[in-house]
Amino acid sequence: MSLSVRKWVVERVEQVRAVRRRQGHELTRLQQGIVEAVAGWDPAHEPASQRALEAIRSAIHDAGCWSEWEEWRISTSFNSSITRASRDDREVFEVAVKCDGQKLSCVCPTLEGAYAFMRLYQAMIVDQFYSIGPPWAATGMFTSKVS
Repeated sequence: MSLSVRKWVVERVEQVRAVRRRQGHELTRLQQGIVEAVAGWDPAHEPASQRALEAIRSAIHDAGCWSEWEEWRISTSFNSSITRASRDDREVFEVAVKCDGQKLSCVCPTLEGAYAFMRLYQAMIVDQFYSIGPPWAATGMFTSKVS
């Protein structure tokens, strides 16, 4: 991560922290991590994200949807998609990330938001895999005794 992106991430965390404090809440460590991750992928500050978002924007303009298959671990992959849709006469973007029998999805009012949630869902799946395991594994994590 470049110095300018790191600076943006710190600034963004402080902005969100200030808003949450005014609402009477402090950011948890997990919430701060989510803000840091999303800020680090911001296409306005990260050239690789900007290129990815432009490719997604182009596919949605041409076909109404974008999808990608990505193997991130041997025999473990994401099927990610963003689709333009309409809800209550407004354009929205449906996001879905599927992996290992999981599907994380939402609807966003902007393409930029859809991109951010897609990246967040991908990161959550990877971090979940390496911390508590995939949902299909019998890790013992959800019993009284951890194996």
